[in-house]
Amino acid sequence: MEAYIGKPLSRNPLALATVYKDGLGRLWQNQTEAAESLARFGVQREHVNRALRVSAMPADVLLLFTETGLIGRTARELIRIERAIGRETLEQRARAIPKEGKSWAEIIHLLDDKPPPAPERGRTPQVDLPFVRARQFVEGVAANKWLTKSEAANRQGWGKVRLSVATALSKLPTVITELFDEKRFSHGNAETLLALVRTLGVSKVAHNAKLLSEQPGRRSAAAILNYLAGGPGDADCMVKVHVVGDAVTFSFSFKARATRRKLIDVDQLRALAISALANSVEIPR
Repeated sequence: MEAYIGKPLSRNPLALATVYKDGLGRLWQNQTEAAESLARFGVQREHVNRALRVSAMPADVLLLFTETGLIGRTARELIRIERAIGRETLEQRARAIPKEGKSWAEIIHLLDDKPPPAPERGRTPQVDLPFVRARQFVEGVAANKWLTKSEAANRQGWGKVRLSVATALSKLPTVITELFDEKRFSHGNAETLLALVRTLGVSKVAHNAKLLSEQPGRRSAAAILNYLAGGPGDADCMVKVHVVGDAVTFSFSFKARATRRKLIDVDQLRALAISALANSVEIPR
């Protein structure tokens, strides 16, 4: 179970659902036995039940949270809304909602057919620019506006999880972070990058970053992350990962050549698979 590198299983519904289904019939026979076996991870039966209910929701609903991630609180809200309006209506509303640039709270309000939450007076509006947020936090500490991440999050209305992700970025070597355009680097990109660093090791990612920095040209954040994960282009293999609920799809594309050394490193593939099962990358603090 330690292979799952997302949030604790009790707060990571989609990963918990995957773990439960994988062990059903082998490690446990029902939800109660699963909760007992996973108790050391803070899992209770209600967590298992909630995870299974959410993972069974329509794909259009789950896709709304690919950028924000799906945590326990989100799961509770989704179950409440489904109970109130029914699955069919929930699915119809989900299809009409563009997920880009929205927080999980805004998505929930739209699914609940309510106006988006108004920003609290005197608080900074939410943004999905982790590099910018990290800089704002550091500047606030220097100006004695706050001393801790919790204090900053409470005062500014920033999500504690998102702030933790942002500040974690600031601790990475500059050879990695300077590859990205901060205005086009999303929270989801940040989670993926941090997952790669934890999985492959900072030295490996920094090495790949240095090689990439020596190659001219502009690249999207997704293309940079793919290179950091797969290494030099001589592997000639592009890797894409798509997660919907507990279904994970890997796709690989490469140019066929008469002489090839290898398609992609097996250890890297295993590492990428582990990362993909982390609920779109929600990371521990």
